[in-house]
Amino acid sequence: MRVAVIGSGISGCAAAWELSSWAEVTVFEADNRLGGHTHTQQIRVESRNFPVDTGFIVFNHRTYPGLKAWFETLGVETAASDMSFSASLNHGALEWCGSSLSSVFAQRRNLISPRFWRMLADILRFNRQAPRDAAQFRLQSETGPSLGDYLDHGGYSPLFLNAYLLPMAGAIWSCPPEQMRAFPMTTFTQFCIFKNFRHDWHRRAALSFGGHSATLTR
Repeated sequence: MRVAVIGSGISGCAAAWELSSWAEVTVFEADNRLGGHTHTQQIRVESRNFPVDTGFIVFNHRTYPGLKAWFETLGVETAASDMSFSASLNHGALEWCGSSLSSVFAQRRNLISPRFWRMLADILRFNRQAPRDAAQFRLQSETGPSLGDYLDHGGYSPLFLNAYLLPMAGAIWSCPPEQMRAFPMTTFTQFCIFKNFRHDWHRRAALSFGGHSATLTR
């Protein structure tokens, strides 16, 4: 049997590899390289080259069991990855990072800032409440509100929106943060659950590639 696979991204490569055991597979790719949006770029800074992965960067064991098994079969080297979130607003007027308690209060003045503590409380509230609300919308066969409408209705603070949720969401989907307000709340919440993108300081470890994503296409 002859099978054509269109595209050499992660889905195309995995399909071609799986089918190759019993079919004659031909992969069609419009670009001059394999890998789709999985691509390692060499960035030169001050006479030094740094490999920077774009596109597919991380995975985890719980939500990617098939991919994990495939990588093990291929002998792909993996390593723990840092999935922390940090934000810098208004030229450094507000800066924080979610990787540890110390980095959360990287600017010690935030220890006595009511609006900063309100943002942290809203993060915990969103992590707790949004999955429940999204599940309820799905049970009722409703698409649910947009992310912006949900946040406005829930009374979340401006700092929570501007220093946490919207910039994080914009980074994930590569779009201006304000455009994320129109994103479906249920889709966003489900994605965060799937990817373990929760700042409750009990996230599961994310994994990446020991030799960068370029190793997948060699």
